[in-house]
Amino acid sequence: MSKLPKAATQIAAATAAVALLAACSATPEGSSGQSGQSGQAAGLVSLVDAAAKTPIKDLTGSLGAPTGSADTKLCYITRTLSNEFWGFERDGFEAEAKKLGVKYQTFDVTDESSITEQLDKAKSAANQGCSALLASPISATGLDTVFTDALAKNTPVVILNDAKGTVPGTVYVGPDAKTIGQTAADYIATKLPEGGKVAMIEGDPGSSNALNRGEGFKAGVAKHSNLQLVASQTAKWDQTKAQEIASAMLTANPDIKAFYSQNDGMALGVSAAIAAKNLTGKVLLIGTDGIPQAKKEIQAGTMTATVSEQPTTEGASGVDAALWLLAGKKVPGWVDVPAFIIDSANVGQYPTGMP
Repeated sequence: MSKLPKAATQIAAATAAVALLAACSATPEGSSGQSGQSGQAAGLVSLVDAAAKTPIKDLTGSLGAPTGSADTKLCYITRTLSNEFWGFERDGFEAEAKKLGVKYQTFDVTDESSITEQLDKAKSAANQGCSALLASPISATGLDTVFTDALAKNTPVVILNDAKGTVPGTVYVGPDAKTIGQTAADYIATKLPEGGKVAMIEGDPGSSNALNRGEGFKAGVAKHSNLQLVASQTAKWDQTKAQEIASAMLTANPDIKAFYSQNDGMALGVSAAIAAKNLTGKVLLIGTDGIPQAKKEIQAGTMTATVSEQPTTEGASGVDAALWLLAGKKVPGWVDVPAFIIDSANVGQYPTGMP
């Protein structure tokens, strides 16, 4: 925003801005407006019940169908669309925004480690007339300055899928990443009643999803005394690196019984490493996300399972949460869109796309 040249002009503009915010900002239903930037932020923060975690399926019934208008613009700062998971997240966001008649814009980055580029995109989005910001941060705190500034201007902030934020007033829409890791460990335990050695292929160490999935998996393995985690290494979400690392792990520990990969892209690399050792069908392979190729691999018998997320639902639910906030409705701090196991028993129910 450009600087105003005269104090009188500044005072007039500030007066107009306060009047506009009083008329159309997100404020608690039935509450009186508060003047000043800190008051505006407090009003928005009070709409978010930070301690509440509510399944998305329960929210529409309690809050009603969200509504939008042509003068509302939602901006989504996502990650690299070369990872098709984020493409599905984007698709859910854009389809819901279009359905509800609001303007929308997506800002993506070049690769999974582009933290600085994502911050630049977020700053750009914040200056393009966005009524609300939605984001899938690469780093848990990487966009906090943008979120804080947006909330201070009474602009809702909704975080989709990764890096559940700690900035008061933000809403998280997605699954529990620790639970995803625990689910994978529990699933392996059911498939290996006699126990055995297991290994994990980690995502980027700067990613909250990677850290939390890893923590959850290790906690899950620890619950099962007959499982032993013998190797865990980062492949930084890269399929080729995952193949190389898994191959080395199998050479060092040829009796590994199961791999957990923190995303399906890396699981494809692990699958190739298992095949090269002639161990397909003998070593369990559990991925994460539920991308279409992973489901094809499960049908072919080259992957055992994936802990599937619901990115299309998450993207759409983020739009709904933003519009509920703009309408002055109270929203839980965590809109839960849980992950679930897809394996040979139910893979046929998900022939295309992602839920």
